[in-house]
Amino acid sequence: MLAVCLSKGVAAAPLPFVKQQGGKFTLHGKPYYYIGANYWYGGYLGLLKDKKHGIERLRKELDFLQQKGVTNLRLLAGAEGEGQVNGVQRVSPPLQPQQGVFSEEAMRGLDIVLAEMGKRNMKAVLFLSNNWEWSGGFLQYLQWNRIIDDATFRKKMSWDELRDETARFYSCDACKAAYLKQVGYVLARVNSVTKRAYTNDAAIMAWELANEPRPMRPAAASAYQQWISATAAFIRSKDQNHLITLGHEGEMGTEDMNLYKAIHTDKNVDYLTIHIWPKNWGWLHEATLEADMPAVETRAIAYIQKHLEVARQLQKPLVVEEFGIPRNGHSFSLQASTSLRDHYFYNIFSLWQQQAQTQGYLAGVNFWAFSGTARPIPGQVYWKNGDDFSGDPPMEEQGLNGVFDGDSSTWKVITAFTLGKGTKQLPVDVQATSKTVNLYNNLHRLLAKGTMIGHQDDLAYGVGWKYVAGKSDVKELTGDYPALYGWELGNIEHDLPANIDGVPFDKMRAYIQQGYQRGGVITISWHADNPVNGASAWDTTAGSVAQILPGGAKHALFNTWLDKVAAFLGSLKGANGEPVPVLFRPFHELEGNWFWWGKPYCTADELKAIWRYTVQYMRDVKGLHNLLYVFNSNDFTSEAGFLERYPGDAYADVLSFDSYQYADPRTDSSFFKQQQLRFGIIDKLSKERGKIPAFAETGYEAIPYDKWFTETVWKAREGYALSYIMFWRNHGQQPNGKWHYYVPRKQDASAADFIKMYGYSNSLFEKDVAKEKLYQ
Repeated sequence: MLAVCLSKGVAAAPLPFVKQQGGKFTLHGKPYYYIGANYWYGGYLGLLKDKKHGIERLRKELDFLQQKGVTNLRLLAGAEGEGQVNGVQRVSPPLQPQQGVFSEEAMRGLDIVLAEMGKRNMKAVLFLSNNWEWSGGFLQYLQWNRIIDDATFRKKMSWDELRDETARFYSCDACKAAYLKQVGYVLARVNSVTKRAYTNDAAIMAWELANEPRPMRPAAASAYQQWISATAAFIRSKDQNHLITLGHEGEMGTEDMNLYKAIHTDKNVDYLTIHIWPKNWGWLHEATLEADMPAVETRAIAYIQKHLEVARQLQKPLVVEEFGIPRNGHSFSLQASTSLRDHYFYNIFSLWQQQAQTQGYLAGVNFWAFSGTARPIPGQVYWKNGDDFSGDPPMEEQGLNGVFDGDSSTWKVITAFTLGKGTKQLPVDVQATSKTVNLYNNLHRLLAKGTMIGHQDDLAYGVGWKYVAGKSDVKELTGDYPALYGWELGNIEHDLPANIDGVPFDKMRAYIQQGYQRGGVITISWHADNPVNGASAWDTTAGSVAQILPGGAKHALFNTWLDKVAAFLGSLKGANGEPVPVLFRPFHELEGNWFWWGKPYCTADELKAIWRYTVQYMRDVKGLHNLLYVFNSNDFTSEAGFLERYPGDAYADVLSFDSYQYADPRTDSSFFKQQQLRFGIIDKLSKERGKIPAFAETGYEAIPYDKWFTETVWKAREGYALSYIMFWRNHGQQPNGKWHYYVPRKQDASAADFIKMYGYSNSLFEKDVAKEKLYQ
């Protein structure tokens, strides 16, 4: 799927260091992009006397992660102090049990995990302290130096109290000196297992000043910035081999984007980090988790993009090194679904993949957090001493954000991005049926062989006939069926027996099953009537989309319409009862001015929102997992124009457009030139984003130009990858006497040209795709 620099072998010669060059990470002299995990407790496992829960667990978990392609791990270097702090039981044993006193035992645990990671060519990012109480951190230094009294230190502080107290760290010289002594102690370490100095150990990628260091109060900002600069300079003076970063959350950590930029401008800070915590930041709520997720995903991507701009300005890489989301229903049970988390991860991984493929500044993402083989204890919410460590630290509910080794659907998402070629890519529905996943991957594969030819309503009727078993106007010409069959659901929202073109839904279902059984591909559009006023899809009343969004006056009605669409799509079954995969194309031609969802009648944000809502409703509410989602535009001349209403990579599998020939191509080349331009745009965007490019609807009514198929359409696509071209329906003669069809009749001058196109080795019809076994 994506070639990233990931090491797989066993240790031999000393490993190379990760470097930052020209704003990018490099390893072995090649760009280094990675998906990693937070594994903060890794340095504790080797210390446990119970080897099964200790060193054996560590090795098993590292093997598991390596097999999944997750080879960059973020670890806690060591905790400070013992006992409760801020009402929370902190992790133990500490690296620094008393100020200035360091534990050889605790350091040996870190030695062990680094040695084991080195054997597996893995990379560690080590954070050297903590803004938060669960490992002691800054509060412990303040207590040791009597800046905080014992009673305040032990009790559960209010948020304002916590901010006030922690902010004092940056003006406490004794505290900063004690912290720096711990940093120096770690940097001076020689690994007791490998006998290699930490400063010369390439299993370490980077040092982080702390986990989420915040100024906490604006008044502390100046001292905070001075501390960052001094600490980074100190680390650089001791170690020129490793990268240095801050462990920062981003704007939410400083409440000031200018301050975030300023602290990362420092010459000794090699890269930027951000963390994303929707629950902690009030983006979602337990009771409305599912409903909040569309907005959460949008805000998360916007948060990344905002910080990417700073990375571009500073020409330094950016890592999203913490992000997590609870299980469905905010459950801590391993039996609860992770579908919301899976889609959230997919969204972030998709952006990372896009950046990696274009060598952008988003270099890495580390999900929070790997819980491995640990399991929550029934009836016990929080961690206690003696429990197995898990990804959720002591102050959080065990099972809240942790990704366990048994979370198969989540690992399916992760490995789709980490393991590269030889593994199956996932569509935007990460729980898609196996045949849908197979189709998705095979459509990608088929791009190298050619372009499928499709036809709307091909099996239902043609010029001069209707509902004749086995008949097809395409087959009449070529002896072969089209590779792709288009169908339309308009009218299904009203429980009518036939669609807007008069095709009975029962017959349509049977035709879909026939095409699928022969190995063909199914695509379905939906010309929904306007739910606001009951007018047709071609109604142009402005503001309708806003009214069907959540909170809108017609939202409930629109949901009932989606229910009816879902019922039909769910009723499509193969011979063995399996769901038939469908390329679903709602809200098509969205740039046009002829549908109520068109560009003049709703904002870009409204269109994106209803698209995302529709995908999530079909997938998460109705449980349909046989759909690939086709984003469809019609009028664009640039990448930005195509993407203006694009809902995001996590909501579209196919990038497509519609366009029809009207002027005579023999005297007017504008259509040809437009399509050449558009083919180039969607080819480029699809390659960058891992999508399928398609010409979803086209035609030249009655085809009066006898070389239109080969000299216009086919020639325009030359040099570009294109999954399919679908010609519109053969309705026949209209009541006004006008002919309305797009695949030629045998007697038409253009028939020979269509047959010529059929003969091209890279024009794919049903016999061709049947051999490809697209669903296997």
